[in-house]
Amino acid sequence: MPDITITYKNEKALHALQDLSRYFDFVVKKPAPAKKAREQKANSLPITFAEDPDVMALAGIWKGKDISLDDLRKNAWGNRI
Repeated sequence: MPDITITYKNEKALHALQDLSRYFDFVVKKPAPAKKAREQKANSLPITFAEDPDVMALAGIWKGKDISLDDLRKNAWGNRI
């Protein structure tokens, strides 16, 4: 299917094109979000632990477990070490 790019000045024109697309056989793709919004999203951390890290929260995680450091390495790295 051939492509065509249409430049419009306001949202009303976009909605009109979307309405026309129902009657004629063409597809209207919405514009990509502004680059600024993407950069802002990448800079914000969705993980709250990373904002205020507390490494002591993991202290004793293996306490009472029958596992050694060598076992952990072997499970994590397999034959790569």
